[in-house]
Amino acid sequence: MKNEINEISHFEIPAKDPERLRKFYTDVFGWKFKNSAALNMQYWNISTGTKHLPGVNGGMYKKGSENQTVLNYISTPDLDKSMAEVERAGGHITVGKKIVPGHGCTAIGTDPEGNPIGLFESKNRGFLREKGKQSQSGAHRIKSSHRNNMTKDSR
Repeated sequence: MKNEINEISHFEIPAKDPERLRKFYTDVFGWKFKNSAALNMQYWNISTGTKHLPGVNGGMYKKGSENQTVLNYISTPDLDKSMAEVERAGGHITVGKKIVPGHGCTAIGTDPEGNPIGLFESKNRGFLREKGKQSQSGAHRIKSSHRNNMTKDSR
């Protein structure tokens, strides 16, 4: 995984009062929220960028317990391999591989100090973002074989 682009591709914010946090992030940062009403849960998709300056998108959900914290998902071309590397390096996988219909697969774990980390493998496996383009949550991607043919300055 060390030779791949493993960027933060999605984040999730748990909220005791989703309306209050929606207003906060909208007022302070201009983020846009859309209620997804997916899977019988309270979940809002968050768009952090603009048409001309894409950002990393995320989500907000109704907090189910006090222990839930913000979670950043890191993109990986091979979820199984990354899960094994997390364990090998002293972290732990706490929620195994789960399919996210239409998007890919995720897993959740902790680093060696107990900080939560999410892992995300896009269903468009093998595609990575172009410089200056949005990340996993909506990126225009190029196949890694094409990326390898690019000059250092064009990557």
